[in-house]
Amino acid sequence: MTIKKTLQTGTPYHVAVVGAGASGTLVAAQFKRLAPHGRLALIGNSPSPARGVAYDTPYHAHLLNVPAGNMSAFPDDMSHFVNWLKRHLPGSHVGTFAPRLLYGDYLSDIFDETVGGSDTVEYVSDTVIGVTPQLDHWSVHLKSGHSIKAMSVVLAFGNHLIPSDPIDFSAVVDRYWRNPWADDVALGLDANAPVLLVGTGLTMVDVALSLREVGHRGPIHAISRHGRLYQHHKPYQARLLLTLPADLASPRSALRWIRREIKSAEQSGSDWRAVIDSLRPHTASIWHGWTMAQRKSFLRHARSLWDIHRHRMAPEIAEQLSALMADGTLTIHHGRLVSVSPNEAGVEVTLRETDSQGLSKLSVARVVNCTGPSRDYSQIQSPLISKLRSAGTIVPDELRLGFETDLDGRFVDADGRSVQGLFTLGPVRIPALWESIAIPEIRNQALALAETLVIETVKSSIVA
Repeated sequence: MTIKKTLQTGTPYHVAVVGAGASGTLVAAQFKRLAPHGRLALIGNSPSPARGVAYDTPYHAHLLNVPAGNMSAFPDDMSHFVNWLKRHLPGSHVGTFAPRLLYGDYLSDIFDETVGGSDTVEYVSDTVIGVTPQLDHWSVHLKSGHSIKAMSVVLAFGNHLIPSDPIDFSAVVDRYWRNPWADDVALGLDANAPVLLVGTGLTMVDVALSLREVGHRGPIHAISRHGRLYQHHKPYQARLLLTLPADLASPRSALRWIRREIKSAEQSGSDWRAVIDSLRPHTASIWHGWTMAQRKSFLRHARSLWDIHRHRMAPEIAEQLSALMADGTLTIHHGRLVSVSPNEAGVEVTLRETDSQGLSKLSVARVVNCTGPSRDYSQIQSPLISKLRSAGTIVPDELRLGFETDLDGRFVDADGRSVQGLFTLGPVRIPALWESIAIPEIRNQALALAETLVIETVKSSIVA
C-alpha cells in the first residue's frame, strides 16, 4: 500500500505520535476508532512500520511468548487476533503460540487500516529531533527541516534500546555484536564455529534458534550470573485474586505469600503458573505500594527469579532448547565475563564462575550481547531525548528503568509536575507500573491513552 505523507503545517493536529512501532500504531488505531474525524500524525522512520524490534524478525523459529487468545490488539475484541490468525495460519486456535513475524503482519494490517485511505490520520516518514511547548500547542521538529503543530504529543519510544556493554569489547569489536536484533547477528559464521551468548534470557533463546535456522551447527555457550533459564507455559487451573492481600506489602512478605500459595495450588491440582498469573492485574498496585528501598531490594535480589517465572516461553521453544542442551550443543555457564582478547579463532573469553570464583577460558568466533534492552535513558544521546531531558521536561527515574510518568501516562518533569499534553506508553512507564512491556498491558494503555487524548484534544477543541 502507498501511504500518504502530506503534512498539515498550518492547522494543528489533535495528536502527534512519535514512533510508529507497535505502541504508536495501537494508539493511532484506538484514536481513529474513538474519534474518526480527529487529526493525528503518526511519525516514524522504519522501513517496516508497526512491527517494532520484537515483530520485525525474519525467523520462523521466533514464536510469541503469549498464546494467541491473549494477543489481540484491542481489549474490547479479544478474538481479533485469533480470527486474523485463523485466516493466515490454518489450524491455529486460541492456544497457538504464533510466529512473531506473523504477528508483525497482523500489526502491519492494523497500521494499513488506520492510515490507508484516511484523510485524518497521516503517516509521516521522518525523524523527530525536538518537541517544544508553545502557548496552546506543541511544535514537533523533524530532521527534514519541517515542523508540525499538535495539541498533544505521544512519545512511543518502544523497546528499542540496545543492551549495555558488560565489559570493554573494543579489542574484539569486529567479533562482538552489541545489538542482538541486528539483521546479521546469525550470519557470516562458519557452520561449526563456537559462539558465546552473554545472557540466558529470552533474547539468548532467540539468537540460539536464529543460528540453528540459518544452518549453524557449532557449539553455543551462554553465560549469566545464575545461569537461569526462563520457564515455559503449561495449562493450569486458574486462581483468581479478587482482592490484594496485605502480605504483598513488601518484597520479602510477597515472596513468602507466593511460596505459600504455590504449595496450596499444587495441593489442589493446579500449578505455580496460576499463582504468578493471578498477580498480573495487581502488579502496578503492588509496585506502587513499595518504598524506593523495597523496589531496590526487589531488583537486586528477586528480579531474576520473577522474570524467569513471569515471562515464560512457548512450550515448543522450551522443547527445542532442551534438545540443544541434551545433545551438548548448548552449554549454560554460571558466571560473568572478566575480559576478552583476540586470538586465532576470534575471541578468547575469560570467565569467572559464580560458585567457585575460579577463572576459565573459552575460545569463540563471535560474542553476542543478549542481556536485554537497556532501560537507562539518562545515557541516551538522541537529539529528541537529550533536549527534553536537558530542559527537565522528561526525567529518567532513580532506578534507571525508564522515565517518571503519572498514572495517565503523562511525563513528570523535574519539578514533579505532570507535563500537560506530553504522554507516553509501554516500556518507559515501567517505573510507575512495573508491568509495561507486553502487548496485554500496552493494548490497555493504548485504549486508555486514546480516550484521554480524545477528551483533551478533540472534544476540547469542539467546545472551544
